[in-house]
Amino acid sequence: MTSSTEHLVGKLAAADLPALAPFRAHPQWLLRADVDTAFFWLKVPPADAELFATLPLHGRWTATPDHRLIRTGRRVPEALLPDDGWSALDAHLPLGVPLRGAPGMPPSPVPFQLIPATAETPATALLARLEDLAAWADTALAARLAPLHFAASADGRVFITGEPLPAIPGTAFHPRGRLFLPAGFDLPAHVWPALLEEGLGLGASRLAILHPNGTHEEMDRENLIPATRAAIRATHAANPPPLLLS
Repeated sequence: MTSSTEHLVGKLAAADLPALAPFRAHPQWLLRADVDTAFFWLKVPPADAELFATLPLHGRWTATPDHRLIRTGRRVPEALLPDDGWSALDAHLPLGVPLRGAPGMPPSPVPFQLIPATAETPATALLARLEDLAAWADTALAARLAPLHFAASADGRVFITGEPLPAIPGTAFHPRGRLFLPAGFDLPAHVWPALLEEGLGLGASRLAILHPNGTHEEMDRENLIPATRAAIRATHAANPPPLLLS
């Protein structure tokens, strides 16, 4: 299959192929297996640059009309892109046909990593130390405590929601549905919050806290209680139950 135009080219691990599932219907998105490694070459038209930027790729290049590969951020070609062996995405991502009468199963999770946010989103939650929250609450005005809720964990951490958040050390988060994402991070375009909630098995009363390293913690919404001075003092004095679950 020949081409007389430029393309965007990326190298994708075989384990990350499911990330291409939402783009199966794009006829100009092509894959080529790298026979020497467990990777695939992906080729897309320049018009899809924004979607291309969201993918978990191990290198990005521009392919010139004469198939020379120029790595992003550089000017000198470093290799030639083969012209043959390319095929459409649906050849590598076939649609499965469910068996009649088979029990319903949740979809396989799509691999992804949180990406830097392109726009600033106000933080409305904070993961901090219970000790720091208790010290702050001792002198905070009742009006500052009124908008806040909190849940404590057995390891001394506390998850605080509301605005404005207390001025104590911690990791800030912003909400996306029933998910809390670290401040400065967002979900890739191919990961929809509702589908991720379903993939995590979150019920209507469950919340998930996503971390930049790919892990997450879950908690029941009802475990967030009003952050009154008395409630914070009592929680700090007692051995708090494990309300944040890994």
